[in-house]
Amino acid sequence: MAKADLKENAAQASEISVKVRFMGDLRAIVKKRDLEMTLPTGSTVGDLLTFLCDSFGDPFTSWVFSQPGKLHHYILIFLNGRNVKDVGGLGARLGDSEVEIIMLPMFEGG
Repeated sequence: MAKADLKENAAQASEISVKVRFMGDLRAIVKKRDLEMTLPTGSTVGDLLTFLCDSFGDPFTSWVFSQPGKLHHYILIFLNGRNVKDVGGLGARLGDSEVEIIMLPMFEGG
């Protein structure tokens, strides 16, 4: 295997593929339903949200966070089918391979 191939394989091993699915009103803010990206291996849900806040600006940030580091009570984030509140919150590691995140704003009332 050539050195260039080894470097490329090492770079790929240090990244994970993340697919984010936006639901409800979040779709209108980000102007898409799905987003695929790569993040460094070892990234957390908080790292992902920082990236998304930087990418989509204040409208996204104020929709997701009630204050820095605190999600609005109506935002549910699922990491590979599990509510992040049950697996470590913003500190939950995304894992070492492909990850699916679903962001769903929930509202009470009727």
